[in-house]
Amino acid sequence: MMKQFIVAALLVFAAPAFADAPADASPDLQKAQQLVLDKDYEGARALVEPLAEQGSPGAEHLLAYLDQYGLGGKKDLKTAIDLYYKAAVAGNADSQFALGELAFLGEGVDQNVARAIDWYRLAAANGHAGAETRLGEVYAEGKGVGKDLNEAAAWFRKAAVQNDPTAEYYLGNSYSAGEGVAQSYEEAANWYERAAAGGSAEAAYNLALIYQGGVLGEEDPAKALLLFKQAAAGGVAEAMVAIGLMAHDGRADPDDKAADWFEQAAEAGDPAGEFLYAVALFEGDNRPKDPGKALFWVGRALSAKEGLSDEMRANAEALRARISGKAAPVNNAP
Repeated sequence: MMKQFIVAALLVFAAPAFADAPADASPDLQKAQQLVLDKDYEGARALVEPLAEQGSPGAEHLLAYLDQYGLGGKKDLKTAIDLYYKAAVAGNADSQFALGELAFLGEGVDQNVARAIDWYRLAAANGHAGAETRLGEVYAEGKGVGKDLNEAAAWFRKAAVQNDPTAEYYLGNSYSAGEGVAQSYEEAANWYERAAAGGSAEAAYNLALIYQGGVLGEEDPAKALLLFKQAAAGGVAEAMVAIGLMAHDGRADPDDKAADWFEQAAEAGDPAGEFLYAVALFEGDNRPKDPGKALFWVGRALSAKEGLSDEMRANAEALRARISGKAAPVNNAP
């Protein structure tokens, strides 16, 4: 889970910077939040600045977000932190979470995981799903706390029942691996499906693997293909490789060409995609034969420390040797 955790930790505020406005929020604050979603940052700032001056925690948080990223005005991280703090002390969960993120990453403040966790706990106590997910992540990795997979799964569940796609994905991982919960592919599929519906490309990929592997019954390649394509559209390079392999075996759509998908995966930096694209270039599979490019891509694949199985790495070595004219033909690939 480490790779997913690191990626998630770097995506600060990839989601909206605020929860839904409370029912008693002022009309101007609600409008300002909508303007942020519509990317009319100057309009949002014009509405929210006077509200923040009047001491509205929600407005202080929203203005802090605009200041942090220089949206609709000059970037001012120091002022953003001051505003986040004022709103957080007043009980604004979004600002509590924001301060946790800044402390966790060391952005504008000294990096301090323990302080970040304190802020996450405050936000989680106020029902903030993002903070609950972060607490699940730190317990899953033992980052600033003792590693505790049971505690991690419990936090993921708290956020997942609030329809947080990241938490739903992580909870699916917990069930798939039997970490902190009893192993269950049925439960894993349920949570992956919810996360995929909420936009998680990684969940779509994992759910596709479940359908492709037939662990819930008969294999369902058609459903797996649709999910792989959803994951690929979301940038999951492993899904591009999977579609390419299905196309190579005649299990994809007629318009799907294996080389096209391997090229996409290679361009995305996936070592398996790099190797398989090299094979396509060397053999002239839906591409003009190009040993020079094939040598480049197989070299890229072999330079990666991870991402190739032992068998694929051996085949890649054999392909590179064959291109150089030093060995017998490479084993059948892909």
